[in-house]
Amino acid sequence: MILPVSRLSESGMTLEGEEPPEVFEWTDSPREVIHPVSPLGYRLTARRFGNELLVTGRVQARFQGICCRCGGPLDRVYEGEVAYTQTLSAEITEVDLTSELREVILLALPNNPVCSDTCPGLCPHCGKRLADGPCNCAASVTEGPWSALDSLL
Repeated sequence: MILPVSRLSESGMTLEGEEPPEVFEWTDSPREVIHPVSPLGYRLTARRFGNELLVTGRVQARFQGICCRCGGPLDRVYEGEVAYTQTLSAEITEVDLTSELREVILLALPNNPVCSDTCPGLCPHCGKRLADGPCNCAASVTEGPWSALDSLL
């Protein structure tokens, strides 16, 4: 996303658009849990105050992959706030904000992405995905995983 500095004023300008998913520079590795599937969308306001540039706004992108809690499919939109400043000089005619926008999204990604904030995960007894419905195996389990150790006492 290239911002033409010469067109900026103190009243500012609104920038809205998308950058292709390739801006994420995502590696196609089988070890990746999620990957971007949509363009990087942005809605920004850019203002110039003397020789200072201020860019604020929001970015978002959709990711798909595997839920780290239940192993099911994950399809979520991640978004973040942009707050960028730069001191301008006479030589600067445009500013490339692509890496700044990409980093906001990458920082918004969780270490262990889940399909939903309320994902119940897996049944600890049989491993069934609890998001698919309740599990009936817990009623048939009479001993816990520590019962063998408890019997040593």
